[in-house]
Amino acid sequence: MKPRILLLLSPLCLLLLAAVCSAAVRTVDNAHPTHWERGPRAAPELLLTLRVALTPRKSDAQLAELVAAVADPASPLYGQHLTSSAQLRTHFAPSDASLRSFQQVVQDAQVLRAEPADAVQDLWRLELAVATAERLFDTEMFHFTHRQHSGLSVVRPEESYSIPQELEGVVAYVDGLESFPTEMQARFMQGGAADEKDPFAVKQQPFANDFIVGSSGATPAVIREQYDIPERLTINSSAYGVAEESAPTDQVDRYKLVVGTFLHEFYDEMDLSQFLRTIDEQHQAFKMPKATGPCTTHGPTGEASLDVQVTAGLTAHETGDASTIEMLCYTQLRDETRGYAADNQEPFLTFMQDVNAMQPPPAVVSISYTDDECSVPTAYAEAVNRELMKAALRGISIVVSAGDAGVRGSHLAEGFCRVPACSKFMTMFPASSPYVTAVGATTIATASAREANGKWKEAVTSTSQARALITSGGGFSDLYDMPEYQRKAVAPYLNFANTSGLSRFFRDTGRALPDIAAVGHAFPVVVNGEVGATDGTSVSAPVVASMITLLNRALPNLPPLGFLNPLLYRLYDVCPQVFVDITHGDISCGSRGMQCCSKGHMA
Repeated sequence: MKPRILLLLSPLCLLLLAAVCSAAVRTVDNAHPTHWERGPRAAPELLLTLRVALTPRKSDAQLAELVAAVADPASPLYGQHLTSSAQLRTHFAPSDASLRSFQQVVQDAQVLRAEPADAVQDLWRLELAVATAERLFDTEMFHFTHRQHSGLSVVRPEESYSIPQELEGVVAYVDGLESFPTEMQARFMQGGAADEKDPFAVKQQPFANDFIVGSSGATPAVIREQYDIPERLTINSSAYGVAEESAPTDQVDRYKLVVGTFLHEFYDEMDLSQFLRTIDEQHQAFKMPKATGPCTTHGPTGEASLDVQVTAGLTAHETGDASTIEMLCYTQLRDETRGYAADNQEPFLTFMQDVNAMQPPPAVVSISYTDDECSVPTAYAEAVNRELMKAALRGISIVVSAGDAGVRGSHLAEGFCRVPACSKFMTMFPASSPYVTAVGATTIATASAREANGKWKEAVTSTSQARALITSGGGFSDLYDMPEYQRKAVAPYLNFANTSGLSRFFRDTGRALPDIAAVGHAFPVVVNGEVGATDGTSVSAPVVASMITLLNRALPNLPPLGFLNPLLYRLYDVCPQVFVDITHGDISCGSRGMQCCSKGHMA
């Protein structure tokens, strides 16, 4: 950082100078030279909206212990979830001294507006002019233009910014300063993707008679048969000896399933009706899902149509009532009146804050969107991860797709993360968080002979198979260490990896994913009245989310299942017969059109 010569020091300048002296310098993640060219300085009066994440009063290790206490079935506190924002605030809010320091610095800097983003008060929105931001964070803000797309621009520091000395250890993350968006994020920020034909669409293929899953695809009926999902749900009011009269007070809406809908994605009710009548063969009157947020679009899109058709087909098959599904939409684009908005970059943080603010909270959340872990700023990922911890403490099951490009990562990984193809096994976020259930994709071979247990054979979905358009994601996280709950289950695979030369491609102490797998090939989805077969962990995640929703409904007098992973791995340890081990296939390939790597994680 070049030194500055100050000719005139006003009281405000003196205050700010004192604040930045000895301050810790933070570099801008995913630095710009590869894709972004610096333009002119941002106008001093240009307004910015930044989000500042404050460090919670309890350490991550302490918070992890709290989650384990309510999520581990061996714990005496299992199922005793937190019931209010006040309880969350006890653990996640900054200390009183930290909050006072933050508010004082913001007030002295003459920030135009500062308000907490939620009741916990660990995330704040700041509205301020560029000139104020530059003084407060001791940086210079520039316009940057994308080198391949001249219409895409963002406002960011050139290389670094500084946290005021009083706030060192108080501020964990400043959203809007720390990173450059990916190309597709920037397109949505500028509105440049509005004219594209659904750039985030799930991958579809026309039906053909030589499908390995048969000509009708992996319909809801096939899924119900393969996974023993009953057509008619039996309610067990006294399961495991829990008498009806002693049932705990339910603080979670066990009927509600929330589906995240990001980046201009939404569905058409006519498509959903057609799917339920013709594909799922429902004949009763339907109640449509609830939509919250700006759920408007120029037409139905693949991802949202898929999510709602999977969840409605599996959770509303018996009743026709899909109103317990809530589509939570985020479509706002960047505009010229503000430099940054919460849902103009990554939607995960805003989405999880909104989920955690729901009263009562939903029992299950399904997320079919992922980013390459290497493209996500570490501090941002930590802020999202803390929201996921809050959800775990509230008793919410978060189910996330594991990605669709195997060990290759998305088409952005090589350029944006500057990782040569196949030199490292990639993983996806937020699937890599230890506080979500990551779901991989399988292919159900309904056109072949059944196995001894009466089920169709399943294999890892991969583009090495005929007609598969994706390869299931999976791997080991670079951000998060392996949680205790999965160490025993993962150990045999690590022994195999060490002896087969795979371990040099990944961090073998990282969190392993996926945690579970479900069908992700040839699901029939209706978009604009046309039926196509769809591939993706975007099928798999809502399938699992729907199954968990049905389990919660079937056991009304037990606490909701909540954070699933400790229970899943404990069940695998003591009752392995309830699982089917997928032993066929690998994830050495990527999406269709990507060259396969010579090595990849094996099933």
